Amino acid sequence: FKELGLVEILFYILPLSFIIGNLILSINLLLFIIFSFFLIKKENLDYRFNSINWFLIIFFLYLFFSTVMQFSDYDVWIQKARDAYANQPAEKNLMPSWQKKNLTLENHPIFKSLILVRFVILIFIVDTLFYNKILSLKKFFLSSLFCTSFVSLDIIFQYIFKFDIFGMKNNERYHSGPFGDELIAGGYLLSFSFLSFFYVFNKNKKLNKPLIFLTIIFHILAIALSGNRMPFIIFLFGCFLLILFIK
Repeated sequence: FKELGLVEILFYILPLSFIIGNLILSINLLLFIIFSFFLIKKENLDYRFNSINWFLIIFFLYLFFSTVMQFSDYDVWIQKARDAYANQPAEKNLMPSWQKKNLTLENHPIFKSLILVRFVILIFIVDTLFYNKILSLKKFFLSSLFCTSFVSLDIIFQYIFKFDIFGMKNNERYHSGPFGDELIAGGYLLSFSFLSFFYVFNKNKKLNKPLIFLTIIFHILAIALSGNRMPFIIFLFGCFLLILFIK
């Protein structure tokens, strides 16, 4: 029972850990994977392995090997890029900031493509837990609704008062709310807001209910005020698809 409750909590607070920061998110995901593996093995849970799993494995393997082929001489290539920028006049030296950093294992493209395999493991674990009815989509949707509503409220508050609930001041163009200097509020709302809508839809089966309309408008306003243009455009397109296919 302890392992089961811990796995559920770690999964349902994922939307919250995105807000808190990358370190907490990484720890949350790591603990979720470890305790989920322990639970699956201890309870001998059933799992399914179909063509979709093979498709994901092939995709990530392709991504890894194509990265190896492209960046096998990454050290030589990056030095040539630095030399080319160095020969330009100072006022035209527009070398991207990522090229100025020293190459380490952590920021090497090959290593970064390799550790993406963790997403295959995560998908397999989540699918197994849902298949055995351990995780509840409804609870995850509720968690997403709580977090996206909080971020949206914080962004609107920051737009009106020029600082958010935590006292962080806004940018002239961007309003990132609880994310501070990271201009990712629009992307966060884009990723989790539709999950929030699913919870509201579950409570209100018809699209003409005022609560659904107000929830969508509330999130649209927050994404627009965040200043992230592309998430806003994709969100509007997603809302169109949602209305079209919700039944």
